[in-house]
Amino acid sequence: MNKVDLSLHNIPVLLSANKSDAYRDQIIRVSTVLLGFLKEHDLLVEADPFGADGKVKEDFVLRMSNVTSDGLELFKKVVPGWSAYIDKGGEIENISRLEKGLQKIREGKR
Repeated sequence: MNKVDLSLHNIPVLLSANKSDAYRDQIIRVSTVLLGFLKEHDLLVEADPFGADGKVKEDFVLRMSNVTSDGLELFKKVVPGWSAYIDKGGEIENISRLEKGLQKIREGKR
């Protein structure tokens, strides 16, 4: 039986949820910060969410197969809390939750 390769962060679907410029800008900012964090910490597998111009690709879909095991744990345990923090008005660029969560995941493997 084949494993289902679920999407973890689907930019086209997120952008289609609301047409307002403010919402669109927020999705692009959140995607840029989150995917940049994953890239910076070597959590991506055969995926580059950024174009040659350095901007996030608006047609990018991050799937389970595109992240390392640490990246998947981050999505299960840490990203929901970071997203909730942003939804409550938290600063998108504040990635301390992501950093601390990743550190905890990596320390747990030692």
